[in-house]
Amino acid sequence: LFSNINSCWFWSRHDLRKQVAPLLKSFQGEIDALSKRSKEAEAAFLNVYKRLIDVPDPVPALDLGQQLQLKVQRMHDIETENQKLRETLEEYNKEFAEVKNQEVTIKALKEKIREYEQTLKNQAENIALEKEQKLQNDFAEKERKLQETQMSTASKLEEAEQKVQTLQTALEKTRTELFDLKSKYDEETAAK
Repeated sequence: LFSNINSCWFWSRHDLRKQVAPLLKSFQGEIDALSKRSKEAEAAFLNVYKRLIDVPDPVPALDLGQQLQLKVQRMHDIETENQKLRETLEEYNKEFAEVKNQEVTIKALKEKIREYEQTLKNQAENIALEKEQKLQNDFAEKERKLQETQMSTASKLEEAEQKVQTLQTALEKTRTELFDLKSKYDEETAAK
């Protein structure tokens, strides 16, 4: 169509009339096609408009979608935090189990220490009883020996006292005899 319009400048008047009629028909066909197309576009636009006019305002839905997206993000953050808390809790549970195991070990060790202390106490008591028994036996033996020594000493003392008594009696007797002899001697000497 445009090539026909551009070439019309070179046509003569006679040719121009012959050529313009089909050209006008072509223009009319194009205009009719454009009009039809325009009506169809308007009808389609009207159809879309009618459908869209019944659709509710998307702003609240978009706001709700945005809120839901924020909630999903928060849920994701909470889930991440929960996972971290679970890991921390698991670590604490492991530490608690280790502490419990240590408590059991400590309890067992305390029980052993108590048993050792009891054993040492019993051994100390037994040793003390043995020492006490030995000391009592030694004391009894020394006391017996002391009594024997005392009895022996008392017996010897008694014997010595008897000997002293006998010797004293003999001494007295000897003195008396000596005195008698001296008296006799003095008398005899005086008589002479």
